[in-house]
Amino acid sequence: MPSGILEECKVSQSGKGYRVKIGGQYYGASLKSQLNQHVGKTIDFQEENGFVGSWGIVTSALPTTMNAGSAPRPASASVGGDKGDRFYMPFVSNTVAHCIAAGLIKTPGDLNQWARAARDAAIALDAL
Repeated sequence: MPSGILEECKVSQSGKGYRVKIGGQYYGASLKSQLNQHVGKTIDFQEENGFVGSWGIVTSALPTTMNAGSAPRPASASVGGDKGDRFYMPFVSNTVAHCIAAGLIKTPGDLNQWARAARDAAIALDAL
C-alpha cells in the first residue's frame, strides 16, 4: 500500500469527485472519501485505476514496538532535572528552520509534518 503526503484536494471540474495530489502524483477520489479534511497529512492508500480507494492516516513514523525499559518518561522524571512540558521546542524550532532553509517545507502541511516528527524524535530520544 503506497503512502504519501496529501498535498492537494480539490473538487473535480465535473463536481462528481475530488482531484487529489499525493506525493506529487494526481489521483481521483470519491466525494465520500472526505480527503479534503486531511490535506497536509501523510496517508496510506490503495490506488485503483488512477483513483484512491481505501485509505488511512499514517499516525507515526516511529517504531511501533518498544521494550519496557525504553518507555517514555514524563519530562520531570528525565535525567537532568525538570525540563518542563515543552523541553523539545528549541529542537523542533531548529529542525523546522533548517528544513525551510533547505527548501523541504513549502506548505503549512509540510511544516506540520516536520514539526510533529521532530517533536516525536525529541521525546523518543529523551526516553533513552
